[in-house]
Amino acid sequence: MRINIKETKEQAKKDFEKAWIQTSSLFEGKGSRKFTFKKKDGKEHILGKTIDRLRRILLEIGFDETENLTIIPEEDVYREYGPESAVILDRAFYIAKLPRPEIGLNNKVVLKIKKVAQEIDVDALKDILREYKKGNIEGDDFVEELVVKLGIKTEEATAIIELFSELKDLEPVPTNLTLRTHMSGTWYHTLSSMQDKADFPVALFSIGRRYRNEQKEDAGHLRVHNSASVVIMDPDIDMVAGRRIVKKIFEKIGFKKIKFETKKATSKYYARGMEDEVFVMHNGKWLEIADMGMYSAISLANFNIKYPVFNVGFGVERLAMVLEGYKDIREMMFPQFYLEDKLNDEEIARDIKFIDEPKSAVGRKIAESIVDTASKHRDDIAPSEAAAWSGVVNDKKTDVSVVEVEEGKKLVGPAGFNRIFVRDGSIVNGLDEKGGVATGISFIEAIANKAASDIEEGITGDFKSYTGMVRSLTDINLKISAKSKKYIETNNRKNDIKGAVFVTIIAKMRG
Repeated sequence: MRINIKETKEQAKKDFEKAWIQTSSLFEGKGSRKFTFKKKDGKEHILGKTIDRLRRILLEIGFDETENLTIIPEEDVYREYGPESAVILDRAFYIAKLPRPEIGLNNKVVLKIKKVAQEIDVDALKDILREYKKGNIEGDDFVEELVVKLGIKTEEATAIIELFSELKDLEPVPTNLTLRTHMSGTWYHTLSSMQDKADFPVALFSIGRRYRNEQKEDAGHLRVHNSASVVIMDPDIDMVAGRRIVKKIFEKIGFKKIKFETKKATSKYYARGMEDEVFVMHNGKWLEIADMGMYSAISLANFNIKYPVFNVGFGVERLAMVLEGYKDIREMMFPQFYLEDKLNDEEIARDIKFIDEPKSAVGRKIAESIVDTASKHRDDIAPSEAAAWSGVVNDKKTDVSVVEVEEGKKLVGPAGFNRIFVRDGSIVNGLDEKGGVATGISFIEAIANKAASDIEEGITGDFKSYTGMVRSLTDINLKISAKSKKYIETNNRKNDIKGAVFVTIIAKMRG
C-alpha cells in the first residue's frame, strides 16, 4: 500500500474531517498483508554511540551520573554571570505560553455547533470550557473530554473546536523562563542541595541537551546540541588537580597529546584567570575540544555554595565529529542530510587506513620487526618475551619486545593475525577473504604501526602498548573516511571488526 500524497493533500484541504475518515481505512489490517521484521540488530546513531562511550569512561573514573534542570529563570543567569548576563541571554531561548481563553457560546455559535452535533448538551459543553479555562483539562485531553462527556464522535469534536475563534487568535505570552544555554547554569542548584549531605569529593557528570539561539545552523552549529559536563566540589580542588583529571578523561577517550591554554578573557562565572581551553592533537593539528575552570566565588555565593567547584564541559557532537571523521555536523546528525554516493567494495577497502603510522625509516623498521616477531613466536606459551628490535631512537638505546606475562597464555591471542576485508559493502575480518576484497591490513600490522609511531615520537622511560578485545576499527589504529562510513551506515551494512587479540608491546630506553 502506498499513500497518494497529492490526492490526500487535496482532499484534506477541501474537507479535513471527511478525508481523515476515508484515509484511515488505508491502514485497516488485511489478510493479504504480511509483515515480518527481518532485522536482527538495530543500527546505533553516532551520537548515542559517543554518549555511551563517554558515560562508561566517566563512570569508570569514579564520577556519579545525575540529571540537571533544563528550564531556568532569567535571574539564575544574572546570579551566575553578573555583568556578562546581557550577552549570554542574547543566545537564550525564552519560553512563552499560550493563555487559556474565555470561550463564549452565544446563540450564533450554538447554532453552528448544533449543525455539527444536533443533540449536543450545551450546558455540559459550557462546563468543559470552564474547566479548560481553569487549567483542569490539558490541551491534549480536550478532544477526548468532548467525546466522552458529550457523547459525540471524534470528528464532531474537532469540527466544534474549529468554530472557536478564541483559540485561533491566541498570542504567546513571554515568561522569564529560559532553556539552558550552558550546563553550568544548572549545576549550582544540584551542588547547593548536595553540599552538606554528600561525602567529599562530590564528583558528578551529566550529559544532556543545551539550547542556543544561533544566528544560523550550518556545518558546525546546531541550535540544539548535547553537552557533557563534569563538576567536582571539594574543599581542596584546584586547577592543578582539575587539569590532571581532564587529561585522564581525554586520554581514555583516545587522545594521547593534550594541552591547556588559559583564556585571555575569563567568563565571569569562573574565577579570574582560572578558565582554560583544552586542546587535543588530532590528525597532526591542535584542536580545541573543551572549556574548564574554577567557578567564581561570587557565582557560588549567589547560590549559597560554600566550597570550591571545578567544571569542565564539551560538546558531544563536536567530539563525535572528531572521532568519526565528519566535517558537517548536519550530515552526521540527521538522515535528511546523508549523502547518497554509491561505493563499491574496492573503494571502501582503499579508504581504510592507519590512524597513526611511523614517519621515519627507523619507525617503519620497528613496525615490521614487531609483526615478524609476533608471527614467529605467536604460539609461545607465557610467561614469554620475544625481542623484536634493538637500536637507537632519538639518541637513546631502545629495546622493543612482544610480551605475555599471564601464565599459560599464548604470546598473541587468536584474532591477532586476522585480516580485514570488505564484502558486499560491509567491513569484516578473518583469516581468509571468502569472496571479499582484501585491504592488505592485519590486526597485528595496524597495532604495530601505532606502537612504532608512539616510540618514534619519543618516549621517556618504559613504553607499553596493550590491545585486548577489539570491537571497532579505532581499537586497532584504523580509520575510514566519512564518505565510506556514511555509505555503510545508510545502506544497513556492517562495520564488523571484533576479536580477541591480547598482545602487549613494550619498549625500554637506556641512556
